[in-house]
Amino acid sequence: MSDQTELRKLDSGKDFGTGGGGVQGKGEGVAVLRGLQADLNRFAAACGYDHVKVDGVVGPRAAEAVKKVYAAVIAKNPGLAATPFPPPETAEVVAEFAMYVRFWLAGVAADALGVGKLRRYVRGAGKDWNTKDTIAYGAGEVHKDFVALQQDLNRFAGAAGFGALGTDGFLGPKTADAVKKVYAAVIAKNPGLAATPFPPPDTKEEAAEYCAFIRDWLNGPAGQALGVAVA
Repeated sequence: MSDQTELRKLDSGKDFGTGGGGVQGKGEGVAVLRGLQADLNRFAAACGYDHVKVDGVVGPRAAEAVKKVYAAVIAKNPGLAATPFPPPETAEVVAEFAMYVRFWLAGVAADALGVGKLRRYVRGAGKDWNTKDTIAYGAGEVHKDFVALQQDLNRFAGAAGFGALGTDGFLGPKTADAVKKVYAAVIAKNPGLAATPFPPPDTKEEAAEYCAFIRDWLNGPAGQALGVAVA
């Protein structure tokens, strides 16, 4: 996602469709739209809008959130008015240009508004991480972060009801499931913590991409809600 050559418009019908109260992601589009919703939640406080639900179904609230981030960015720096996507008026436009919006949020918007120093890890040969069979594996410091994620999660095993993970840095379905179980335990304690800056992962790929955000959340809101001390 951080390499602009990988960006493309999502296809109506193939990557998303209408229904269920909004624009529903399909196939790979589900992960892209869930990721966009999580990305937008990073900017909610800075730009004055309510968090959006991370479910892969985008509606008018997501379009309004993008427009508010855009307005805040150009208020800071009018020279940043040009974007690789049209400021969206509809959920369909948000879905079509979701990859471009995410790219812009992670770079231009985050820099302009000083929103967080965490970054999503990039998948691909020679990048942060990749997959083989049932696991996602990282390189260098990212591998160390994957190990640390598993270690952090193991501190929640008792509170969230899952078996301890191996701490080898190879992320698989058990790691993704552990994050979702911690998430479920947290919102059972405090439903107001349902909005997160990452999609509660359905796959190892989402756990890998958002590893830094998940660890930050475990060390903060999740640990506080469940009374679990994390390094």
